[in-house]
Amino acid sequence: MLTEFHIGIDDTDSEKGGCTTYTATVLFQHLLSRGFKPADFPWLVRLNPNIPWKTRGNGALAVHFLVEEDQIEDVKHIAIETVEKTTIASTRGTDPALAFLKGQVPRTLREYSTRALHDVLTVREARAAATRAGAELHALMGVRGLIGSLAAIGADLDSVEHTFEIIAYRIRENLGAPRKIDRESVKLMNAKYEDRTFNNLDPESGRVLLSPHGRDPVLLGIRGYGPQDVLTAFNEVQLCEEIERIMIFRTNQGTDAHLGKQRRAIDLKPHQSGALTGRVDEVPRVLRGGHVIFRLRDDSGLLDCAVYRPTGSLAMAARELLPGDRVRVCGGIRGRREGRPTLNVEKLEVLHLAEQINDANPMCSNCGGRCESMGRGQGLRCKKCGQRDEYPSKIQVRNERHLQQIIYIPPPRARRHLTMPDSRPRNISNRYLRIEDFPLRPEDYN
Repeated sequence: MLTEFHIGIDDTDSEKGGCTTYTATVLFQHLLSRGFKPADFPWLVRLNPNIPWKTRGNGALAVHFLVEEDQIEDVKHIAIETVEKTTIASTRGTDPALAFLKGQVPRTLREYSTRALHDVLTVREARAAATRAGAELHALMGVRGLIGSLAAIGADLDSVEHTFEIIAYRIRENLGAPRKIDRESVKLMNAKYEDRTFNNLDPESGRVLLSPHGRDPVLLGIRGYGPQDVLTAFNEVQLCEEIERIMIFRTNQGTDAHLGKQRRAIDLKPHQSGALTGRVDEVPRVLRGGHVIFRLRDDSGLLDCAVYRPTGSLAMAARELLPGDRVRVCGGIRGRREGRPTLNVEKLEVLHLAEQINDANPMCSNCGGRCESMGRGQGLRCKKCGQRDEYPSKIQVRNERHLQQIIYIPPPRARRHLTMPDSRPRNISNRYLRIEDFPLRPEDYN
């Protein structure tokens, strides 16, 4: 009788060429070639992006198969062997680990995975969660990878908001060399499929975003809203070098999954992610280099918010805030300034704009022209007709605000993997296809 068997993998990444998505791909395809039946696409699960010791994208992976009870030990052996072979053990800070779970994923493990999106978890908490869920943990070197490997299994991506990514991997001989992709074909693909894919190009700079720059084996990755969407878009791009293999992942990228927890200023701790609503407490300060700091007050206290220059339109919007504006800020805590937590803003939603009223010189009662000051204590004079007024009084003028009551996010080049794009497709039903419903033959993975 077939039973569900889940394998979580984390922390095989390294600066020398390791990549956890590559490890999961090799494992998935090896099990597929051995005749094991996949229960779903592999999962690429991005966890809390504010963890300081994370790899760049803080991604963990999970693969899911239907196996016979007497085959489980064989599958475990294959998984451990694959992780060992695809990990560069000499790399400092690489702590590969696996998690195994037989049967349905329990609610306790789903709750643990949700916490891994927002909070800082410990290895002790991972071990306790594994015990409650009946999962088995394996650390091949250090133990830090245990946290993400277990969280990947509990991500519940087949029933919550998710997207897809197709990743093509380079042959070993090309690792470290410049990636060879026809940029014009990327631009044409983006123009054709921009409603079904996202973050291919940065619209302001024209920079191609679907290809990394390090020594890792990823040639390119295309993100979109369905498996057919990303596969079709991939076939439009002209690759100028040989690829070793490809894989389609179900993922939580582009979903804002890490920003779903509402926070209060008094409760925020370093490295947490979430959202907070409050009022701007004072005029924003623009620091040297163009970074913006503004202070937000909610019913529990004050919070410093930092918006960095590379966020483009988001930083420009932050400059326009005024005391009394009501906003919702989303992001992560990196530390404290002057005893208060500082939130690095990833998204800014303007809920209400305060009126901006300034004092101004009155208009001339004779001709209607604008009056100007003649000096301290000397009254006003009309610029047009010259009439003077020795005892003038200021008038109040309501200024137009250029800020809009919308959601501001950074341009694609400055977004997190998890950040939701600013445009969403109307029809995304094929996102919920399972792998057995998708017309991709095993040989198409190679």
